Amino acid sequence: MRIAIDMDEVLADAHAGQRKLYAALGVTLTDIELRGRKLRDAVPAVALAEVETQMHQGAFFANLDMMPGALAALKRLCKDHDVWVISAAMEYPASCVHKIAWMQRHFPFFDISHLVLCGDKSIIRADVLIDDHARHFEGFCGHGLLFNALHNANVDWPQRLPHWDHVHTTLQEMHA
Repeated sequence: MRIAIDMDEVLADAHAGQRKLYAALGVTLTDIELRGRKLRDAVPAVALAEVETQMHQGAFFANLDMMPGALAALKRLCKDHDVWVISAAMEYPASCVHKIAWMQRHFPFFDISHLVLCGDKSIIRADVLIDDHARHFEGFCGHGLLFNALHNANVDWPQRLPHWDHVHTTLQEMHA
């Protein structure tokens, strides 16, 4: 099976990274306040502009933590499937070099030629796309598997991945 996996908020904890930037600006929000909301929609405009500036510089993406369970899950998926990591990196073009280095540092076993930095994920041809944004499933030819995140808690999507520990059983259930 060919599996496409998003980077930010699926493999890389971009949400925690952004919360650190906002905290440094004096803006802190609880998970309850963020449930069903994008972080960018919940912060003051001045703080948003500062964080966006930092993200557009690209280096923000170099030091993100991995999502819990991502390392073991990706190792196992790569053994059993044709895995591609997909990032809509054109939202922050300066992030590309940092995303490549991040993948090489955290997933040295991953074939970097299977990393796709794009703008529109509908170009991806795979059986499954694991992503935290349901909008990326529009035009996608396979099955969309929504990776749980605070911002998508209120999104009605039939197939969800609550955590990386569930990926193998979820994929088996989808293709049973």
